[in-house]
Amino acid sequence: MQESGHARIVGRLKDMIIRGGENVYPREIEDFLHMNPKIQEAQVFGIPDSRLGEDIAVWICLKNGETMTVKELKDSFKGKVKSLQNTSKV
Repeated sequence: MQESGHARIVGRLKDMIIRGGENVYPREIEDFLHMNPKIQEAQVFGIPDSRLGEDIAVWICLKNGETMTVKELKDSFKGKVKSLQNTSKV
């Protein structure tokens, strides 16, 4: 983290998230997110979870002038990305 409060992600420590015994590949989710015309950038990473071991976190940056609700984001995944079908934290 820089003094200005900005951070820059330059890589990922792991290329796989193990969520409740299921292998989740962040790149698969990022590729899907980048197909959305409202999204400029997306990063997917694992965060500690006491029940599942790890859970999925998604950071997105929308293109200028675009808006998106959490519901719109969740709905865009329905039936398309298997690893996010049973998550409530998206």
